[in-house]
Amino acid sequence: MIYSKKARLIEDISKIEQYHPILEKDNFQIDESHWRMLSKNTISLFQVLIDQDLSDLVNVLEHYPRYIQWVCEHFRYAYSYSENDADINSASKLLSMGEPYFSRQFVRNVIRKLPKLDGLDLKEIGEFILLMQIEYINWHPVVVNHYSDTVVQAIEDLNVHPLQRIALKKPIINIIRYDTFEYDAEDRDAVLDIPYMN
Repeated sequence: MIYSKKARLIEDISKIEQYHPILEKDNFQIDESHWRMLSKNTISLFQVLIDQDLSDLVNVLEHYPRYIQWVCEHFRYAYSYSENDADINSASKLLSMGEPYFSRQFVRNVIRKLPKLDGLDLKEIGEFILLMQIEYINWHPVVVNHYSDTVVQAIEDLNVHPLQRIALKKPIINIIRYDTFEYDAEDRDAVLDIPYMN
């Protein structure tokens, strides 16, 4: 299914012990500019973790919270070119951790990594709706809002009877959209001050 992990790293990568050698050797410099805060090996590690399904990234940040701000800042410039969708629960945890460092571009790029619903057939959309009905209480409000809108659009795009559309929406009809961080804007990517590595 579309929610399966596509990570290319070695098996059992989620074990935090695998990251200790790099992170413990990192000479973290909190007062330096973005690229100078971390060693090159640590930067490479986080770039790989951002590229994956985010579950290992969240695991690392739970053990090494000093990197949360750096990851949130760096994620602004990670345009999710990879084929790896985010694990929805992990994306939600990353958003919760990153709330003090929210920027529109950071939140946009996390949302861009979430599994897409466009192109799904009736059965697949039904399966996702049932998943959402159970899991939405564990999701960050930004994710709940995103999928509330996306599911409705996916249902509208189906070539089905109007009564079928009503039946599909029923399991999630009581999910409330939250008043939360607004990441949509007309400025899009304009005037970003990208901290190029030097």
